[in-house]
Amino acid sequence: MGLEFLVRVRRVSLAAAAIATLIVATYVTPLAGLGLACGAAWSLINLALLQTLIVSVISPAPMLPPAARRAGFALLGLLALVPAGAWLLFHTPALWLTAGFSLPLLAIVFKAGSRAVLESRAWAALTRSPWRAAALIAALLVIAWWALPAAFRTERAASASGRAATPAVAGAMQGAEAAAKVEGAVAKAEGQEESGSQKFPNALELVTRAFPHQRWAQVLHHYEAVVFALFVGLMLCVVGFIASRNPQMVPGPLQNGAEALVEQLYDFVVGILGPSHGPRFFPFLGAIFVYIFAMNLFGIVPLMDSPTSNLSVTFALGLTVFVYVQYVGVRSLGVVGYLDHMLGSPRNLTGWILAPLMFPIHVLGELAKPISLSCRLFGNIFGEDMLMVGFATLGIGMLSFAHLPIGMPMHAIFFPLVLLTSGLQAFVFTVLSTIYILLMLPHEEHGHEEAAHPAH
Repeated sequence: MGLEFLVRVRRVSLAAAAIATLIVATYVTPLAGLGLACGAAWSLINLALLQTLIVSVISPAPMLPPAARRAGFALLGLLALVPAGAWLLFHTPALWLTAGFSLPLLAIVFKAGSRAVLESRAWAALTRSPWRAAALIAALLVIAWWALPAAFRTERAASASGRAATPAVAGAMQGAEAAAKVEGAVAKAEGQEESGSQKFPNALELVTRAFPHQRWAQVLHHYEAVVFALFVGLMLCVVGFIASRNPQMVPGPLQNGAEALVEQLYDFVVGILGPSHGPRFFPFLGAIFVYIFAMNLFGIVPLMDSPTSNLSVTFALGLTVFVYVQYVGVRSLGVVGYLDHMLGSPRNLTGWILAPLMFPIHVLGELAKPISLSCRLFGNIFGEDMLMVGFATLGIGMLSFAHLPIGMPMHAIFFPLVLLTSGLQAFVFTVLSTIYILLMLPHEEHGHEEAAHPAH
């Protein structure tokens, strides 16, 4: 086995935990789903820290500072997991927390068992004939199909018999239950009216549903998009630090990808703004593209959400570009030159006559830029999310006759489209921001640059 086996176990456990969390949170309670997710996260972090500690200890030079530093961090992390696990044990359902904790262990058992089965002679004899293998798969699917709905029917029958066994209590509480149902229906209707179309549940939403009466959970739900946006920014900072902290002459995959992306963005910005202004504005425009592209793609990660599908985040991005463009205009043209630009740069009698008309037109045009940037980005990303939700719902409906808690992944066929449109929307936002900056630069310099660099 070895470290590669543990890496595969972590990947399988992470995917299984995400799927199981969604199913449990939907069909049991959000708090149960949160407990399962926390247990799986605790166990995966524990395995990763143990691996780091063991690798550091058995390394050829365990006493050198790098290995000793990694071992120290791993030990501190393992010690911090103890109180974290105790806190989770008292604040989440113990059964589901244990199930999440056992998930990586079950993955280890099943992967080891599957390897033993796949390398056995019986499996080789079975798969030698495609007809026998197809028959075995069909039999397993039929058994799973009928066993799971039968379990659901048994559970519903047991709950119905339990309710029928206490008619006196049910009659005494009938009025209170009816009132509670009416209040719940009204609250649900109001919540649906306020929230509008529902997207895939994310991790913060599960936390909010698990602790609906906590003040901090309500604040977390209110600033959900901002939290995801900050988290994406933090991830990009960490990735950028890792990719650039130790550059090599022969770059690795991460450094190579980062350098290729920076080079392409740099050539693109310089190609529009010119060699005299491109390097100056490249950090801002390059960061805008990478940040928006990462936020667009963040929604396809299980239990996450695209911050750009929220209008407040996209308007903040558009407002940032608007303020920066006005700053560039005042800095490059001066106050008088900026006002001259807003008046339409009048140089003759006709220009001065039209100046009172051109000024409000330019002002409205500048004010419309953040609105157009934010609404375009929001509409496209929110539409992608709704498309994915619609086809995921269709996939569940296609298997509704089987009463299964899962459905066909119809939304998976749109992943290539999401990758394309996410990159396209980030590119459009960056192109328009670049053009807005270009329009604020001195026009005389544009003419000199065009004369110095004629079109080929």
